[in-house]
Amino acid sequence: MKDKRRSKLLSIKDLTQEFYKKEKIKKGFNDISIYETWKKITDKKTHERTKKLFTKENKLFIKISSAPLRNELSNNKVILLSKIKEEHNFIDELYFI
Repeated sequence: MKDKRRSKLLSIKDLTQEFYKKEKIKKGFNDISIYETWKKITDKKTHERTKKLFTKENKLFIKISSAPLRNELSNNKVILLSKIKEEHNFIDELYFI
């Protein structure tokens, strides 16, 4: 069979997005992107105490090493989730562990 060629030019951004979808490696890049967003919206103290950040089934799990900080973040969960959703609209819930 003859392989179809595209007649229009695509940007590198479009090509890489298509590649990520085909290769199913988008999840890893989403985690990295979410980590960068988390780093941007939190202060240095919070960022230093963040041990792990991962997604599972459109839920974001963030492991915090300090119990008082985890409690403070849990109290502000709605605000933090809205800031994260601005850039990553697929995140539905936020959990601090």
